[in-house]
Amino acid sequence: TLIVRTPSQQVTSLLADPRHTPVSAIYLEAEPLLNLRLARTLLPAARTVGVLVPTPAPAWLAPLRTEAHRWDFTLAEIPVTDDLGAVRALRPRLPGLDAVLLPPETTVINEWSLKPLLLMTVRQGVPTFGGLTARYVDAGVTAAVVADEARLPAQIETVVAELVRGRAPAPAYPTAVRVAVNPTVAHTLGLAAEAVERAQSLFARP
Repeated sequence: TLIVRTPSQQVTSLLADPRHTPVSAIYLEAEPLLNLRLARTLLPAARTVGVLVPTPAPAWLAPLRTEAHRWDFTLAEIPVTDDLGAVRALRPRLPGLDAVLLPPETTVINEWSLKPLLLMTVRQGVPTFGGLTARYVDAGVTAAVVADEARLPAQIETVVAELVRGRAPAPAYPTAVRVAVNPTVAHTLGLAAEAVERAQSLFARP
C-alpha cells in the first residue's frame, strides 16, 4: 500500500495498527526542519525560535533540535496537548521569541487555532513559519517550505517501483520542495525584499 499526501501524524497512527499490510507513504508536509533554514534566510539576526510541541513528543522533534543548533537558533519548546492549549501557551511566550514554528500536527494547528495564533503573532511582530501546505501561508503564515506538487510524481514512481519488487520503503517526506511566502505579511513585518527573494530561491529546481 502506498499512501500519498497524508500528514505524517495520520500515517503514524495508521502504522500503529498491526493488522495492516506493509505500508509506504509520502507525507503531505515538507520535513519540518527545512523551515529553520528558511527562517535563517529571512531573519539573519534571529536567535530564538519558539516551537509548539505536541504531547507525546513527535518524531520530528529530535532532528529539529539538531537543525536548530546548525543554524545557531535557540529552540524554545512550548509543550501543548491540543489546539486550545496551543493558543494559551504561546501568548505569554511571544515577547521572548524572534519567530514561531508551527508544527505539522492538526490536533494543534487547525482551522480553529490558526487564526488566533496568526493574529497574536502579527500584532507582536513575530514571523511564523511552517504548517502542512501552502494554504497555511495563504491564510497568513509568513512563509513555509512545502511540497512541490509538480515534482511529486517522480518520487511516487520511485516508490511504486520498489513496491513492485516486493519492498516497501519507509514513509518519507517529499523530496521535492519549494518555498511559499505571504508577501502581505512579509511586508507588514518589515522583512527585507532581498531576503524574501533569496528565500524564494531556496530548494529551487537545479
